[in-house]
Amino acid sequence: MTLGYFGLVLHGHIPYCKRSGTWPAGEEWLFEAILETYIPMLNILRELKNNGINTAITINITPILADQLADEYMKNRFSEYMEDLISRAKKDIKRFENHIIRKQIADFHLKNFEEALDAFYHDYYRDILGTFKWLQEENMIEIITSAATHGFLPLLESDSGIFSQIQIGVDTYKKYFNKDPLGFWLPECAYRPKEEKYGIFRESIDYWLNNSGIKYFFVEAHGILDANIIEKKNNIGLNTNFGYKLKNGLAVFGRNKKTSRQVWDAQIGYPGDFFYREFHKKDHQSGLHYWRITDKKVNNENKELYDPVKAQESVNSHANHFISSLIEELKSYNKNFQKKGIIISPFDFELFGHWWMEGIAWLKKVFELVSKSEIVSMTTISDYVSKFKAEFSIIEMGESSWGEGGHYQVWKNKEHIWIWPYINSSMREFEKVLEINPNPNEWGKRLFKQMAREMLLMEGSDWPFLLYTKQAKDYANQRFHNHHQRFNKLLWAAKDLKDKNRISLQELETIETIDTCFQDININYFKKIQ
Repeated sequence: MTLGYFGLVLHGHIPYCKRSGTWPAGEEWLFEAILETYIPMLNILRELKNNGINTAITINITPILADQLADEYMKNRFSEYMEDLISRAKKDIKRFENHIIRKQIADFHLKNFEEALDAFYHDYYRDILGTFKWLQEENMIEIITSAATHGFLPLLESDSGIFSQIQIGVDTYKKYFNKDPLGFWLPECAYRPKEEKYGIFRESIDYWLNNSGIKYFFVEAHGILDANIIEKKNNIGLNTNFGYKLKNGLAVFGRNKKTSRQVWDAQIGYPGDFFYREFHKKDHQSGLHYWRITDKKVNNENKELYDPVKAQESVNSHANHFISSLIEELKSYNKNFQKKGIIISPFDFELFGHWWMEGIAWLKKVFELVSKSEIVSMTTISDYVSKFKAEFSIIEMGESSWGEGGHYQVWKNKEHIWIWPYINSSMREFEKVLEINPNPNEWGKRLFKQMAREMLLMEGSDWPFLLYTKQAKDYANQRFHNHHQRFNKLLWAAKDLKDKNRISLQELETIETIDTCFQDININYFKKIQ
């Protein structure tokens, strides 16, 4: 008898990178994710479907990722990227003619590259997004949405900023998936309750989610564990293995720390297994990966060569261990509370396949093992809500995120706190311009729409995160300032729509060519909310 459920949530997001650099930061972010994560995932989901296994997982495709996956320019660039990789693998095969093991690994890469490109054209018809849509229609997955450009919502000081991020996320979902989204991924799992600052009262983040028709969302574990119960509906108390409701009726779930840690923790997490592919060490000529992790020393030059057979043995072992952990926890939960709990395990989608190459194979093995289990079943979050929502206690939550420190420190760090005055003052300036131009002419509408795009791109949580981690600090700094400068150039023109000399048509067209996201953007979303 099923004692509980496994609620796997994969958060798919790539910041907007069209025509904004290639390597080491830029367009290749998306291309690597398509090659190493999205296509392999589609492959196993199709195979499992054909084998009668229903995965019932929840996948977030952020609106800005969806727009890039649908973009013809990016599709063409992905094909060019793949042809280059195939060429490099072929050159390595010749280069390593006298090195049997290195040549075998080069053959392994070539086979993967050619099969991925073939699948892109002949299985998915260059439509990755459409294939995810089909899998949702076949009930293999449930797709949820997120904020338009993954903006860090709690630090946006104007309600128009929060509303526009959320509502454009909903609109973009409807555009690509032809239905209303039920679930929402809060960027960085960042939640803010109602607040009052300097005499100004502001609604909680969930108020805006509810306003846009969302039914459920997720927070980090302590978002639930540190909450206050307002109305008790069961004997559970505060526990991340069950759902809760807020006063407005929205369902909220917290991350299960034990199972999540088993995957992402740097010390005990599966991806650190010594037989898995080493992500950081690449061949100095081709850039391809030839080594396994070997040890904990990232900079060790003497890494041992990768063995796909040994790696698969680790995959099987880790999948069995994970299932045992799920069953153990669900048995304990069911014994204590006599309820069918749900283990919510949210991860960055791109962890699987990209950072952890064997991660997709691990997921496949987990799905197969769950399908054979009589104790644990897969479920989408909306299905779980529909079954058990009447039993959810009502709570109030404090601020939280899944970043280091558990609150807003990563995105409001003293080294890059300067970013927020730029963002928030730009939002207020945009509100003012829209207020004095309630019925703009066609030129004005065009300026305002591009301002809205630059505003959204400026707000992305990726820029302060990259500044904090220093992974691509210079790139993040440049990207943020580029969007801010474009916004200001458009703002200057928007302040006097009659003066066509403030920005030339050529300048506007150049900006429109670079930042093309959200073509159907509604400028009314950016007006000041009274």
